[in-house]
Amino acid sequence: MKVIIVRHGQTDENVGDGLAARKSDVLLNDEGVTQAKKLAEHLKGEKISHAYVSPLTRAVDTAKHILEHHMGVNITHVDELLEQNLGAAESMSKAAWKEIKKNATEPFHVFKAEGGESYAELQARAQKFFHELAQKHPNDTVLIVSHGGTLGVLLLHILEKELTEENYRAHQPKNTEFTVIEISDDGQKTVHVLNSREHLN
Repeated sequence: MKVIIVRHGQTDENVGDGLAARKSDVLLNDEGVTQAKKLAEHLKGEKISHAYVSPLTRAVDTAKHILEHHMGVNITHVDELLEQNLGAAESMSKAAWKEIKKNATEPFHVFKAEGGESYAELQARAQKFFHELAQKHPNDTVLIVSHGGTLGVLLLHILEKELTEENYRAHQPKNTEFTVIEISDDGQKTVHVLNSREHLN
């Protein structure tokens, strides 16, 4: 399987003080649309056969731009690719949520807001989806479009790196950054690009 993993394009929340969480179904802003179109042009030579996408509009719209060059590929909405559930923190500002996390006593991977999910729980659902995907599409080129938090922990799983804050920050993709990985029949992984933004240069 060849998998192309993409974070959605920019939204106003990404550059403002609001949290673009899973309950905030925001749209791509003008810059986000431009980013998505540039990535679509960059990936038009790939032979994408399937697309699995977070149901949130910003991810779906990013995928639609990419698939303009891949006629006949349907988008499958996948709840496992939704952004992290921040529970009671969904309505907070970025600054307020950052302060709460800074003062948390629990380890990074298990801390969560009331009613939300931890990074470990987020990784578990993303990991389950990815394992099933590899079994279903051993010989296909698959597009995944999701969110920064979800993809940050998923990449750590794929690359077999520990779920620490340092590793997470180092692997969380920025808007429309993409990763291309091939997985052989025996499970060997070849990383062609990791969180590339070459299409934006």
